[in-house]
Amino acid sequence: MSRLARIASAGAGALLALSAVADPEECRRLEPTDPAGADACFRELLFDPAAANRAEAAWALGDVAAANRAFRVAVREADDDAAIRVRWGDLFLAIDQAADAEGLYREALARDAGFAAAKLGLARLALGRFDTRAETLANDVLKADPTNAHARLLLARMALEVGDLERARQELVVPLTATELPVRLDAMALAAAMDHIAGTAPSAWEDRALELHPRYGALHETIAHFYIITRRYREAIAQLERAVALDPKLWSAHATLGANLLRVNRFAEARRSLARAHDGHPYNAEVVNTLRLLDSLETWDVLDEEGLVLRTDPAETEALAPYVQRLVADGVRVIGERYGYVSSEPVVVELYPHHEDFAVRTSGLPGIGILGATFGNVVVMDSPAARSVDDGFDWASALWHEVAHVVTLGATRNRVSRWFSEGISVMEEWQTGPSRYQAAPDVDAEHAGRRAVPVSVIDAYRDGRLLPVASLDEGFIRPRYEGQVGVSYTQAGLVCEYIGFAHGQQALARMLVAYGRGEDTADVIRTALGVDPAALDEAFAAYLEDRFDGIDPAAFAVAVAQARGSATAGNWVAAADAARRAIGSHPGSVAQPSAYPILAQAEEQLGRREAAIAALLAYWRAGGRTTEPLAQLAAWLEEDGRRGEALAVRRDLALVAPLDGDHRVRLADLLMATGNTRQALAEYQVHLSLGPRDVAHAHYRLAQAYHGLGDIDIARRHVLQALEIAPRYRAALDLLLEISQ
Repeated sequence: MSRLARIASAGAGALLALSAVADPEECRRLEPTDPAGADACFRELLFDPAAANRAEAAWALGDVAAANRAFRVAVREADDDAAIRVRWGDLFLAIDQAADAEGLYREALARDAGFAAAKLGLARLALGRFDTRAETLANDVLKADPTNAHARLLLARMALEVGDLERARQELVVPLTATELPVRLDAMALAAAMDHIAGTAPSAWEDRALELHPRYGALHETIAHFYIITRRYREAIAQLERAVALDPKLWSAHATLGANLLRVNRFAEARRSLARAHDGHPYNAEVVNTLRLLDSLETWDVLDEEGLVLRTDPAETEALAPYVQRLVADGVRVIGERYGYVSSEPVVVELYPHHEDFAVRTSGLPGIGILGATFGNVVVMDSPAARSVDDGFDWASALWHEVAHVVTLGATRNRVSRWFSEGISVMEEWQTGPSRYQAAPDVDAEHAGRRAVPVSVIDAYRDGRLLPVASLDEGFIRPRYEGQVGVSYTQAGLVCEYIGFAHGQQALARMLVAYGRGEDTADVIRTALGVDPAALDEAFAAYLEDRFDGIDPAAFAVAVAQARGSATAGNWVAAADAARRAIGSHPGSVAQPSAYPILAQAEEQLGRREAAIAALLAYWRAGGRTTEPLAQLAAWLEEDGRRGEALAVRRDLALVAPLDGDHRVRLADLLMATGNTRQALAEYQVHLSLGPRDVAHAHYRLAQAYHGLGDIDIARRHVLQALEIAPRYRAALDLLLEISQ
């Protein structure tokens, strides 16, 4: 009887009696067909004199703590052994301890600078972070060993992630014929995923892989990964359910299943999957944090009405709910009509006052650093408490952006490419959103909708760093230079803007239909626009040449700096002159630092109020939403008797900073003054909910509004509450007398 056969048939009491100790690789060869025998084999190895073997055995049996202790001993016993450090790093990588894994891989390279396994460990780390260094490291390994199957697997996976099926197919040739079964299985899983991406599902590779390893749950986990990064969450869930059915101890699949059940609003099932993942693998920080987040969400308000399910922190509900209701209803209607889509599901919106909680809710997606995300009809994003509009977060426009995703994802059953969905969302922010560009009356129609774009995008265009449209997804998934994700967002919006300008709005709707049929970007361009991708790139470049004509980023930066310096020194003539030059160098630019507020300040100091108002009106119409300039504009307009314009600005201020009680109460005061008493009442109620400093005055204002609406009993109640806090409050006493009479 062979040693493997003896191990497989050995009882627990006979393990120590075996005269020869198995090797970890021998044990692993049993796993596909004889899991009980493999476990027996690994249990024997727990008594091996070699600490490295004991570590491998404990790891295989699920005792991570024991494996970690044994690897520590093994490293002490063989300090110069790079391979042991790599395997220890692999353990940390498997339990989501990336920093420890990276340290060990680098220690291995310090002992053997050319050690391929260490380079590949770093490459796997980079792959999980959607970092292009993964490709560099894999190619470095292939220079020394062109047939290295592990490196080829990494490159194939990277190619699949950006939709390059042909390159992925080429990279899989070597791994699919590898002698190592784990490599061959992983290659089959990628080949199966490639078939799913291409629309051929189920894949023949699935049967072939399961013939070799009937419990190979990682097959379906791999397929699910590619559904997830293309936002097809329901398909991913089906694959992950198959993965854990095949291998109930595949804790990573349980964790990913839980995360994706949350993405489709199946909270109870998600909690069960995450709890199962935690029971088997308590070291996964994402799982721990998500379970804690779910506990905290139990205290949140849930508003469930036709067309909307809203989850908010109770402290923010009264201030945010009316705005969310209006923005979602308007966005679904306006954007849906533009693309011929009517949603059959309510939009689910979750607003997180702490960005860390939002990050936990969305962890695992490429393109980190985002402030909002959409999973089909589920929108999760930061609330205005997480980051202010003065820090660059226009939450209302961000919500409009996400609602546009609901439309494009729904219209295509989540098959739309990343770049096109983002492009539509960015363009809709510019053209139909709450902070949309409003052209001045003297701007010709052709240029009316052209919102200014960041200097970084103009520089990227002029430096030749914009991607061809057919491969624009790469800029989101695996950026190659700092800031490329942001540049790609704007480039996508500009491409959609150009298509709408050159081919009409219906062309964009046709592209959605083509994506819904499963076509890739190149075919979508051909079928919906009637041009080749290269011709689209050429025409788009010409469009940008015209759009950016006359914009001088360098001159803009110099002029803005001079304007700010002159304003600080109190040289208002020079400040105004430099601000005008800055505006001329980059018209319509409202990103900070913007020249418009500096120009307004200078004009006011020079005694030219009308010119100051004109500067801030131009800033506001171009999409500027920083609160201080808008508050100043509203005050000047009120002083000038232009209440209608002031009211519009005050509404925008309250919208972009809805948790700022001062903006809400000033809007309410102006609404009262212009006869909009019922709207003023709603704003006063929000003001009180936000915990104002002067609570007595807040109740007095509410009493005024109720009195104006003829609701005497509630008016009396609020004025009495004001007087309870401030018994000598003269205005409240007068109002009480008026109510009593």
